[in-house]
Amino acid sequence: MAWGRTRRWGQRLVLSLIALSAGFGIGLLALGYTPVLAAFCPGCFGFQTIGPNVFSEANTPAADQEFLRRLALAEGRVSAAFGPVATDKRPRIFLCYTQTCNTVMGGHQARALTYGAQLFYLGPTGHDTEIIVHEWAHVALHRQIGVRALRHFPAWVDEGIATYVSRDPRFDLNPVSCDPGAGALPQTAAEWRNSDGAREAVFYGQAGCRVARWVRAHPVSGLEGLFAMRLSAG
Repeated sequence: MAWGRTRRWGQRLVLSLIALSAGFGIGLLALGYTPVLAAFCPGCFGFQTIGPNVFSEANTPAADQEFLRRLALAEGRVSAAFGPVATDKRPRIFLCYTQTCNTVMGGHQARALTYGAQLFYLGPTGHDTEIIVHEWAHVALHRQIGVRALRHFPAWVDEGIATYVSRDPRFDLNPVSCDPGAGALPQTAAEWRNSDGAREAVFYGQAGCRVARWVRAHPVSGLEGLFAMRLSAG
């Protein structure tokens, strides 16, 4: 009798865990976090491993080799900006080449997306070296300040640092000639995502310019001084 009760309890526990896992997965899908779900089972989403922690849409060997070349360049830039320790542990990187793959991953309009400090996703138009650097810089920053502090870290500074480090040629990042904009930039990630300025990329240039001017004005403390100042400001 005791064995029967224990067995039934065990079965209920297993079923509860399955239901909880399924609900968690459905929640991630509904919120647009499919890449996070894919990180648990890359093969389930049609990805293959092409390098340490790099997962690509299947059957694209020539393109994958070019991507790995760009990734190496990107990691060099991130290491130069944040220090060599920043790139010691590569985040999980998911790479789509086709719109079909992008649809499976949530149909994102953005070229690329970073999730916390352990993962970023590159859509079909997000394979430029500068885009890779941008997302890697987010990861490096998030690791340096900590995910908990990130909740209070200004979104425009986060994006500005990533843009500045990326050297994205779409934007004038020369501190002497760039345009920092006149108004306030979005403070939260949600405000940033939903702003016309971010969608039209204007805010990226302005945020990157503000970071470039900070670094020029504070050559000794540089980016680390900017992190510290923003964190102390709450």
